[in-house]
Amino acid sequence: MSFSLEVTNLSSEQISFGYSAAHETLIALHVFIDCKHHPLHTPWVINARKKVNPALKQEIDAFSIFYKRPIVTFWGLQENSTISDFEEDLNKLSCGSSDAFFQTVAETILGPKKTNQQQEFVQLACSRYPESKEIILALLEKPEQVKQRFLTFLEDFWKTCLKDDWSRIEELFLKDIASRGRKLMKEGPLKLLGSLSPEIDIHPNQKKAVIRRISKREIYFEKDDVLLLTPSYFAWPHLFVNSHKPVGVNYSIMENQQEAARSMPPEDLLKLFNALGDLSRLQIVKYLSQKPRSTRELAGLMGMTEGAVSKHIKLLKDAGLIASNRKSYYVFYHLLEKSFTEIQSGLAQYIKGINSMD
Repeated sequence: MSFSLEVTNLSSEQISFGYSAAHETLIALHVFIDCKHHPLHTPWVINARKKVNPALKQEIDAFSIFYKRPIVTFWGLQENSTISDFEEDLNKLSCGSSDAFFQTVAETILGPKKTNQQQEFVQLACSRYPESKEIILALLEKPEQVKQRFLTFLEDFWKTCLKDDWSRIEELFLKDIASRGRKLMKEGPLKLLGSLSPEIDIHPNQKKAVIRRISKREIYFEKDDVLLLTPSYFAWPHLFVNSHKPVGVNYSIMENQQEAARSMPPEDLLKLFNALGDLSRLQIVKYLSQKPRSTRELAGLMGMTEGAVSKHIKLLKDAGLIASNRKSYYVFYHLLEKSFTEIQSGLAQYIKGINSMD
């Protein structure tokens, strides 16, 4: 799957930058409830959880439909490349219609072509987010009340967990925007897009930037269209895309990307190589790259006993290269792609470090 930005007709003047405090608060809420996928922010999550009282925690659970994947984002807060504070954002959301509020939620869950199918929305949303059932049902019957309750909750979370850090975060945003702006002026739109995330591949000959792991779609820019780029402190390691006009990309600030790319200790790199230093384990990795598999299936594919496969699985799992999920009576193993990325980057950084000392 891929999401392609066709930039043949996109000029530097059509790219704008902005950010929204309320938008960033929603991403922070996602990190708060799903910190295992955001290891850079674990210290912030631990500290924030100490500040949250039981009443706020109850609201965080109730509104989780908004920030469990996929995240409900209000791109309208940023569409004019504004740099707004939280109070301004809250006022914009408050003044918006309750119908638009519901449509934003429904479109996130169902997709843009099914927002009028209320029964399907209720069934799907309640099955995915059972802890938000009260909110889901109320969205149909009393959307304005839900909106106001949501805004009160969002403000409470902002004041409790984010407000004290906002000056520092905003400074990082401004620094990042200045740096990206210089790159845009010097190297053009395509090179800028390629620098935003490892998930973006650029194809200079085709004038195309391809964002991996996003549902497939082609986006073309006319001369009056705008591409909005918004830095985020909490987005790492993800990339969030608004495919409707104005098209927007919410990317991680450079500082977090650099922090995540710090050199892997040589002993950790050696552990990974030792785990892969066996033909049978390499075969297991190959088979797991295709799809999750059980030890029984792997044993059949490799002509080995389940006991022998299990020993290799343990070594790979201890090295952090694979993980498991139980389904009924079976345990299925899958690759942890991040670890394989770290091998490549860790080795490159290690070699570069040696060369820089010579």
